[in-house]
Amino acid sequence: MDIHLLNALGITNCALFRCNSESDIECLTPELPWLANVVSIDENNKLQKKHIPSIFLDDFFLDADEVWKGETSFTLSSGFWTEHNESQVLRLEALAINSESGSRYLVVKNVEEQFDEKRKTLQAARELLLSHHEIVGQHEYIRHKLNGVLRKNTRLQKLVPPIQQAIHNLETGVVILDDKGGLILDNKASHRLLLCNSTTPSSIRVNELLTDIDAPATFLPALVQRKAPWQGELYWQPVDDYGVWLQVTIHPVLQGDELTHWVYLLTDITHIHNKEESVLTASGMDSLTKVANRNLFTDTVRRLVQEEIAFKLFIIDICDFKKINESLSYQSGDEILKSFALRLQTFVGNSGFIARIGSNEFALVKREDTFNELTSAEYIEQLVNKLTQTYTVLNGSEANLGINIGEANFPRHCPSTESLLQCADIALQAAKYQGRNVALTYSEALHKQHHAINELESQLRSAIENNELKLFLQPIVDLETGKIVKCEALARWITSEGKFISPEVFIPLAEKSELIFPFGEWLINAACDAIEALKASNLDIRLAINISGRQVSDLALLNQIKNALEDHQIPGSNLSIELTESVFVESLDTVSVLLNELRAMGITVSIDDFGTGFSSLVYLKKLPIDELKIDRSFVSELEKNTDDQAIVQAILGLASNLNIKIIAEGIETQQQQQFLQNHRCAYGQGYLYQRPVAIPEFITLAQKLK
Repeated sequence: MDIHLLNALGITNCALFRCNSESDIECLTPELPWLANVVSIDENNKLQKKHIPSIFLDDFFLDADEVWKGETSFTLSSGFWTEHNESQVLRLEALAINSESGSRYLVVKNVEEQFDEKRKTLQAARELLLSHHEIVGQHEYIRHKLNGVLRKNTRLQKLVPPIQQAIHNLETGVVILDDKGGLILDNKASHRLLLCNSTTPSSIRVNELLTDIDAPATFLPALVQRKAPWQGELYWQPVDDYGVWLQVTIHPVLQGDELTHWVYLLTDITHIHNKEESVLTASGMDSLTKVANRNLFTDTVRRLVQEEIAFKLFIIDICDFKKINESLSYQSGDEILKSFALRLQTFVGNSGFIARIGSNEFALVKREDTFNELTSAEYIEQLVNKLTQTYTVLNGSEANLGINIGEANFPRHCPSTESLLQCADIALQAAKYQGRNVALTYSEALHKQHHAINELESQLRSAIENNELKLFLQPIVDLETGKIVKCEALARWITSEGKFISPEVFIPLAEKSELIFPFGEWLINAACDAIEALKASNLDIRLAINISGRQVSDLALLNQIKNALEDHQIPGSNLSIELTESVFVESLDTVSVLLNELRAMGITVSIDDFGTGFSSLVYLKKLPIDELKIDRSFVSELEKNTDDQAIVQAILGLASNLNIKIIAEGIETQQQQQFLQNHRCAYGQGYLYQRPVAIPEFITLAQKLK
């Protein structure tokens, strides 16, 4: 339908411009009466970019020009702004459009009705959020007050009547129990919320509440152990005709390490929950965490940029949040996200703006003039400490989060909203690459590093897809006989240009990206191909492959191994799996299940680089482990370093008692071999016997030694 007709009918109220070139922008709707207050148009209906009355629109053209220069379809919104003149107030929004057909347009919309609706929605959201934050604040205040009172009065009967009367008249439900769960004091609000009567007092009701929401028996003891309260929202329906959303605080009162009281605080927040889903979403708020969503965040950053206010942008990523959802449940994951957002909001207070911009990604905007003499590094250190403290969820589970933070500064690093977000994300990706709880600030060096990593990652993805990686084998020999009893498969990458990429470069790259999963699948199948080649040459040798910690947590790993063995018609006894010690620290339960399944298939299990990580006797005792590989760092100076000698002897003695075989890595001299033989080390691996070689060369060597 024609834009003129739409405007005439009152269906729309917008000005449309066609961008023929950067200097040729034609107005298609010059008849609009309010347009002259916003733009200047000549007699040929051409926009005069150098004479634009609206300062806001003039500034918007900087971003709009970038959109029009691009090759991809995209629409950029300015957000709402207001123009004043003597006779009227205009509420406007501008859109820069790059369409799929290649056409470029500018739309300026008169959005008076939408603006009023938005303002009403924002006001409703603000009232809801203030109401909710006020309730949480009340709980905190009452909790601190009661904690102080109860610690001074181990028997509440000693409290003066005015304090008891104040508790009795509170709108917040209060239930105070002794350390055995006996009722000491409650109030009218708790009776109403918990449906108490003469036969079911509040002490029974709070226990029913915990039972009905499936809180485990370990939940309350965990709070005592951690000396910390639990706060959260829950829905409770004790009877068919009564259901209520409650804001709940459960607080253990302690004298030293001894529990003296339990304090339960309850507030009905059903009215907030009934409204907030639609209101918060419409207003640009995240309905789960009750902080700003990505759209509102982007609008806020764009406004600060337009106002030329110096600020810092932090993007905060929760590490491996998928594991938390899978191991604890998605409901627990949501509870942790809400607690994370609350901690972040509490830490930042009114001195910054926070938002949830991804499933497990948050953003913080903080003006340069609000740091109160703290450096950015000091502020981030405090932030990390706050956000990584243990999280307890209602089912009794605990989670220790790791985070990464990327920082970018306006205007120092980037001049526009989009580039600033990109800079912060580059810093975040670099921080992720370095490990958990790392924060980095954007720099040109990081940008170059990011570009190089992306380029290498793209090449590695192509190499995996096109089967360009090669498998090399290194023998593991019996130290007594010199015969090859096993071999380790090692991936090698030589590019199509003949460049050798070290595994010390591309293996960590794969592990820190999603490429570890297709790489792991390629390695399993390539290992089975190698076993087939060995068998075809009458060599019955076990072949070992390394599995990373991220693969262990992948539910598809076991099926990949099973399918590869079945497809190649190879028994599991020909395959060995090597895991590093760090895997057991991060996911002991998952590893236990995996190893027992592998053992059932006849696959043997080795611990690689033993002694360099979390060398705990717990997993050696509990898990089905066949071999330990002494790390090369203990072998390289074995002839002269008495500390290394003592460590190696201790490992050999431990393994002998546990009936676990030992493989010494990195043997390069006869003296190292002799020491290991003298102390009954079974197997060895290293350059003394053979460097890793291609499969045909390995087969030739193995046939000679056979």
